[in-house]
Amino acid sequence: MQYFLFTVSRQSWTEHFATGIAAINDPGHNPANRQGTAQRQGAMCELIGINRGDLFFFYVQGEKKIKALYEANSAPFFDTSNLVTNGFIDNRFSLRIEFQNKINFPIEIDMDEIWHLKDKGLFWSIQQQKGDAIGNHACLALTKKDGDFLLKMFYEKNPIVNPVASINIQTHNNQPLTFDLRHNGNCLHYEKAFQGLFLNDLKQGLHKDILGDYDYFVPFFPTSSQKEIDIMLIKHNANGDVVWYSILELKASTFSTNELDKLMNYESWAINAIANGNSRMIHSIGIANNFNQNVIDYVATRLNYINKKVRLISYSFNSANNQLIFQNAN
Repeated sequence: MQYFLFTVSRQSWTEHFATGIAAINDPGHNPANRQGTAQRQGAMCELIGINRGDLFFFYVQGEKKIKALYEANSAPFFDTSNLVTNGFIDNRFSLRIEFQNKINFPIEIDMDEIWHLKDKGLFWSIQQQKGDAIGNHACLALTKKDGDFLLKMFYEKNPIVNPVASINIQTHNNQPLTFDLRHNGNCLHYEKAFQGLFLNDLKQGLHKDILGDYDYFVPFFPTSSQKEIDIMLIKHNANGDVVWYSILELKASTFSTNELDKLMNYESWAINAIANGNSRMIHSIGIANNFNQNVIDYVATRLNYINKKVRLISYSFNSANNQLIFQNAN
């Protein structure tokens, strides 16, 4: 079970709640947008990691309130129909998922409470860009720690909860989210299509033989420098404490020193910010179709000098079954 935070407006929330369907913008809906196909892959990555039974919070812009608690009632899907007649949610917001009320908390959380606690080092996976906007994403994946703490805040403010609200889920044209799998040999063309396929595998618990026994993952994990780690894998112990983090930097084609620099910067930040200086907790992994020789040489030299490995994993795309295959590259 994982946590997610959807950003909605007052107008869209009314339609979401009335129909039991959350929706985010599809950048590919406008044929005039030349980057629409590429941007659609990224938008789908925000939803593709959601499983039935995962938990949602909704942040209502304008009101600056967080509502809780809701549960995913379907896999993510594609639908261009209007949620309600003459409504706001139309074909522009075709990336969708069903939800139902899980716990009906009458008292909501003010977003200012979150920013105050974020200043104290809490809520790493909730990001602020400017004003009351939350990051760049309509749907944020939260860490288990952040989700648990946010839920605890709701319980603290609500000694009495209301009966679960009944939501009449609207029928819809349920088409699965489909990534653009154009490829050159065994190398995918779109970076986010690669990430989307990978996230879909992670939510099924795949590739633990090569990635380790992760039990949680967060795409687009924000750092304090307003950069985003492609994917963070997390392992918890039986008490819910984090045992380790793995930082994943993805490249659909060739992993160059540019990606390596990002990975090393993320590692340094994570050791100091979220691991309290414990470098043993942080593991860096570059995943790509192939690797620049300079990257391979640096990783080997670093291991000799500071005895800390950067793992390189190569992927290949099997177009016969649309599956990813991974193997160690160092």
